[in-house]
Amino acid sequence: MNSYFIKQIRGLFFLFFLISVFILSSCVPLKKVMYVQDKDEKDTLNTFILKHRPKNTVQPFDNLYINIISPDETTSRMFNITGNSGGQRAIDYQMISYLVNDSGYVDFPFVGQIHVEGLTILEAKDAIQNALSQYISNAAVTVKFVGKSITVIGEVIRQGEYPIFSDNVTIFSALARAGGLGDFGNRENVTIIREEDGKTSFHHVDLTDKRITISDFYYIKPSDVIIVQPLKQKSYGFATFPYALVLTSLTTLIIVLTFARTM
Repeated sequence: MNSYFIKQIRGLFFLFFLISVFILSSCVPLKKVMYVQDKDEKDTLNTFILKHRPKNTVQPFDNLYINIISPDETTSRMFNITGNSGGQRAIDYQMISYLVNDSGYVDFPFVGQIHVEGLTILEAKDAIQNALSQYISNAAVTVKFVGKSITVIGEVIRQGEYPIFSDNVTIFSALARAGGLGDFGNRENVTIIREEDGKTSFHHVDLTDKRITISDFYYIKPSDVIIVQPLKQKSYGFATFPYALVLTSLTTLIIVLTFARTM
């Protein structure tokens, strides 16, 4: 009888050992969850010279929020869609924006068409201010993009579409808006889908390599889609495997058999 219990306990210990090995093999190595590492051990460079930061330019079918403020409030109202000289909240921008037509012009009240295609926001602001100069002096012009966004999907905490209001959004900032990567997000395999000049391109970036900071894809552009691919561990079902329940059940069974053996 004792021999039988010993065999049973040995079998359970062996099973316990196999499950432990299984659990350890499912753990994600530390190097796979660390960002901006030295991928080349011989690389001692700690400072990189960044490329010029990309400037988003106005393109056909963009929406621009344009607001004019002048010392004369009545004049300001004439040039603003809402009749309010300022202070609109960001949530209202979509409702009071100007559409850039397919030829690259915005149709502005009293002034007519102003060409803005290919201009940065600051350049578009200057172009509008120059066009207004013959109608109004000492005017302050505000120009902002409306409806610009990026999409983040895959192994992140919160998938979704996120608005962007500046030219300097990095890939890390974009992922932070989505809550960061999940436990099984593959930092070495992130795909960026980008549309430029009527073409769609696919690019793979490695977030664990510090040289990403000098990559053309370190800064995100409007309409980019970021896809975080999963680690292999997730495809094996490790993400939902009930480790605690199995180990607890085995431990309880070993205790029961050990107790029964002593009786």
